[in-house]
Amino acid sequence: MLRAKLETGELAPAEALARLTEALPASPRAKRAEAYHLIGAIAGRAFDAPWDVAERAAWTLLGAALAIDAPSERRELLAAMGRGFRNLWLLPYVHARLADEDPDTVEAAIDAAGGLGFPGLEAALVTFLDEETPRPLRLAAIRALGRAGAVSAAARLAELTGDDPRIAAAALTALTEIRSPAAVAAAAAACADDPPRELLLAAVRYLAEMGRDEVLPVLRRLGRDADAELRLVAAQAARTLQAVARGDAGAQLLAALTERDRVVRALLARRLRLLPIADVLAEAEVLLGEDAEGVVQVIGELRTPEVTRFLMAVAGDAARDPVVRARAAGAVEANEEWERETLAAAALDATRDDGVRVAAAQALGAFASLDELLGRLGPLADTASPALRGAFLWALQLAARPRELGDVQRERLVALLRGALADTDPGVRRRAAYVAGNLRLEALAPVLIELAKAAGDRTDIRVAAFVGLEELARGDSVGAVAALFRREEETSALVPASRAVLAAAGHAATRPDLGHLAGKLSQLLAAEDAARREAGLRMAGLAAGAVSPGQILPLAADPAPRVREQALAALGRLVAAGASGDAAAVEAAFDAALDDPDEGLRERAAEALLLVGGERSLRRLLDYVSGESDGRARALAAGRIDVPPPLRAALRPAVDQALARLHADDPAWEALVRLKIALLAEPAAAAPAGPAAAAGSVDDAIAVLFPMWRHLSTVSGFAPLARSLRTAESLYRSTASVADADPSPPIILWMKCLEGYVHAWLSRRLAPRQNELLWDHAERLAGPVWPGYSRWLADRWADHVDVGGMRVEVPLRAVPNALRELLERRQKRLDSPLSVTEWARLMVLLGVDHPSGAKNTLAIPANSPEQVVKVAHRLCVLAAVRNACTHRTAPPPGAVEAFRRSYYVGFEELTGMA
Repeated sequence: MLRAKLETGELAPAEALARLTEALPASPRAKRAEAYHLIGAIAGRAFDAPWDVAERAAWTLLGAALAIDAPSERRELLAAMGRGFRNLWLLPYVHARLADEDPDTVEAAIDAAGGLGFPGLEAALVTFLDEETPRPLRLAAIRALGRAGAVSAAARLAELTGDDPRIAAAALTALTEIRSPAAVAAAAAACADDPPRELLLAAVRYLAEMGRDEVLPVLRRLGRDADAELRLVAAQAARTLQAVARGDAGAQLLAALTERDRVVRALLARRLRLLPIADVLAEAEVLLGEDAEGVVQVIGELRTPEVTRFLMAVAGDAARDPVVRARAAGAVEANEEWERETLAAAALDATRDDGVRVAAAQALGAFASLDELLGRLGPLADTASPALRGAFLWALQLAARPRELGDVQRERLVALLRGALADTDPGVRRRAAYVAGNLRLEALAPVLIELAKAAGDRTDIRVAAFVGLEELARGDSVGAVAALFRREEETSALVPASRAVLAAAGHAATRPDLGHLAGKLSQLLAAEDAARREAGLRMAGLAAGAVSPGQILPLAADPAPRVREQALAALGRLVAAGASGDAAAVEAAFDAALDDPDEGLRERAAEALLLVGGERSLRRLLDYVSGESDGRARALAAGRIDVPPPLRAALRPAVDQALARLHADDPAWEALVRLKIALLAEPAAAAPAGPAAAAGSVDDAIAVLFPMWRHLSTVSGFAPLARSLRTAESLYRSTASVADADPSPPIILWMKCLEGYVHAWLSRRLAPRQNELLWDHAERLAGPVWPGYSRWLADRWADHVDVGGMRVEVPLRAVPNALRELLERRQKRLDSPLSVTEWARLMVLLGVDHPSGAKNTLAIPANSPEQVVKVAHRLCVLAAVRNACTHRTAPPPGAVEAFRRSYYVGFEELTGMA
């Protein structure tokens, strides 16, 4: 409702922000997420929001971050921040989360970085394009660079257009958003090769947006296609091609300037990248007098050396508005050394306005290395202007990477921040506290504690100190931080103070004694303000003996959702610490939360049950893990379940039932499989060892049949598959001697690992030659080649195979059926993994050199044609066993061991060819 009113102008952004801010504390998780996203849009100056309102919206999001404990809600908040286009206040928080320990949080931060659209974040995003980066993060980085219009990353993205089809399609889509012609040749080649649908559409859109005539033959072909979506894409691409051909610098510049929404204006400005830069700048000079601020934003999107000179000339023009001059300096993309020298000179030039110097310093921080920044802008640490001293700190946190800091760099930063934390200006001290936390400078924890003590009535400084202490999370500081919490009375500082104590307690060597807080906590739990109750509950969970579960239970039904969440967390910690109370009432509270429609309450109840333990709690937790809540939250909970030995036998059936409720692709499935392994590993259940259990370790057992495993398991890109393979082997070793053990989980995991490996190996060989490999070669095979080739195959392909007493069928007729599909041009979606069977058939059709005319167009480095057919046949057999045992029948024990042996031998052969 609020969004509709904002879009129609019935409601002012300032009024909407006030309503949303007021409603946040009383909203359940889903409503809070909706509010975050709308506030994020206002922070990006949507709905014609003025700059002061956008700033307040950003501060609202940053304030919300102080009360978020759950990773899933933090991801929602980051997504909202990604809507705050070019809102500088959001930059440090997003930048810091790029180094988070939680991969899902990192992915959300990558997306948010793309939405913020600051050129200075591009270098950090490019680091995620490496092949060793997990695929979800790699794709997220490609999308984010496109969304940000990252000209600096165009060449790197163009290199990815020769990657597997999904990566290539994402890279072309990103380059389309960037408006870079860096991949024209690759896109044209892809269109000529009839690529998978996703890659074809991406290449067509890209070539049309680049104004390239190479797309015309494809448009003519798609325009006659039976698929309506393809026809519409062709029509749109044709219109785009015509529009680009009629490109006029003046008209396009005016179109961008007359658009009020800043995000759309930026998208329109990128169209100017395809025009001669001299023409664009000539038009910009004419329009500077009419709308200087708009011209600066539009021209800043072009990001060329000529643009840098233009912007710095505007920044140095004393006759222009100071705001315009500062925006011009801040819009510079300083990828080249001379550009960084220019910004540094501007930042150090005492004759310029402070606003311009601040903007230049902050812009430089996003592009310079830490050593370069310290060398160029070091004098700003002692300059007379507090704004410039603060800008230097801002630049430091953008240039430094906490995990990459050397000892010398860390010592220098500690010295600089120690001085800044004692600065005469409160604003500098506040910023220094945030930066100390963001850079993980643990040596400054005592200084932050003293800063909070000496802050007096400056609540903002105490909040900054608590936030910094939470990031540092030094266990030896828990007592001092708890003392700060005890003396804190300001509501806005209590929540960050409680979070700082909780973080420090989590890293303490021993459980802290917080009994001296009993009186303070009793007051907070009875407070009228929900934020005070929330802070009290967060601390109550640590104060066993000072607070009883009976005091917490009423708050589990509190009107404020955040208070209810914290009450559940506190109950879990207290019960886990041995606090006595009404056990039935506590169980009822957890049961009610697990059945609550609020995702946040279910997640916090699961976290509490992990602490509580006990058979009943673990059974309820298994119900949650195998339910319909957020998949990533369930997977995280499943991975943390620890069943004590006395309960293992009783809970095995419950784990099996939970597994049965989940599909193998569910995020929590593999974590539950690992739990099943743990439950089967108790010493009391040991029985005569089976053939797999004889090996001393999992890796040793694998290497017996798969010698290349020793090397393959050390390859970082193979790490996720290696984890699944080890899990499968461990599960089999644990169940080999257990009667009536279900063979499905280890076999599914074995095959998932194999499918991922085969796809990673073959998709790259197939994608660049799609037309030749699939269509032209299929037509040659189906001609006079096929009779002789099929007779040769028949002698080397057994239709019926016995696997340890289990008979499976792998009929050769499936191969000509696959050939028929190719002739009928049933598009193979190589952007997502094919089944092992599909890949095996393609190997037989496209990977064999034979005198009959079949060609190894996949360039598989096999010793002989027979070797390729043998491996392909083995892959089909393994898939057939998997299908049989998971969908129809349970194989005898001998069949499972025969499958395992054949699997590893086949993996060894496959790795040898790869």
